[in-house]
Amino acid sequence: MSKTKTTPGQKFGKAAFLNAAKNTNERLLLQVILKDGTTYTKEEVAKLVEGWRKKEVKG
Repeated sequence: MSKTKTTPGQKFGKAAFLNAAKNTNERLLLQVILKDGTTYTKEEVAKLVEGWRKKEVKG
């Protein structure tokens, strides 16, 4: 099976990122962060994930 090449700036929906997630934890994080009906580039998702991980925990 050949891999499909993506072009820089190509956008994907939430479902595509969920299907490409490497593990359950990553899938759950993307489920929470990404909005339905919105498309994202890989770079945008990486920035969203990084920003979420750097958030301060309130307790």
